[in-house]
Amino acid sequence: MPRTKPEEEFINVDRKKENLNVLLKSGRSKEAIAYIYLIYNDLIKNKYSKPRMVYQTIREYAITCVNELGQKPESVYPFIKKIEDIIYGGLEPTQNEFKFTMTMFSNLYNEITGNNFSFNM
Repeated sequence: MPRTKPEEEFINVDRKKENLNVLLKSGRSKEAIAYIYLIYNDLIKNKYSKPRMVYQTIREYAITCVNELGQKPESVYPFIKKIEDIIYGGLEPTQNEFKFTMTMFSNLYNEITGNNFSFNM
């Protein structure tokens, strides 16, 4: 199992939530969902010292997270699929799509940190 860093070296959750709120309130839901993915990247990088390489697609990085870091494929792959669909799909996500993505991320966050990531819209 890859080495993990102490809890205090994780991300500033309150700051991330503030940034998400700003994006949503300014009508930038697609950017908010992309930001959720960046938070996921930060979690992996900070906990496992495993950043996404510049040559890796988000799907390739997800495969690495499952194969090398032991993340649950049933949690990671649907989350990544939703992120890809929204980022590359060309349409602005609905509020329901944002909520669904947030729920998937919250589950992943809990699996990675043991803590909850609750976000009120």
